[in-house]
Amino acid sequence: IRSVKMAVLFWIIFIIALLIIGPLLTIWSLNTLFPMLNIAYGFNEWAAVILLGAALRAQVTVNK
Repeated sequence: IRSVKMAVLFWIIFIIALLIIGPLLTIWSLNTLFPMLNIAYGFNEWAAVILLGAALRAQVTVNK
């Protein structure tokens, strides 16, 4: 039972870390691919990437 709790805790922390680090990695990749963008790393930019990702989320439906 203890190992199950530890596994659940690990996955929760892992998912939260991805949610925090993901937008920063997006900014880093854009700065690497397009150096002229020169996007700063800060809370406002981080939040903007989250909002942009939410707006551009693909909606795929299959009708049979």
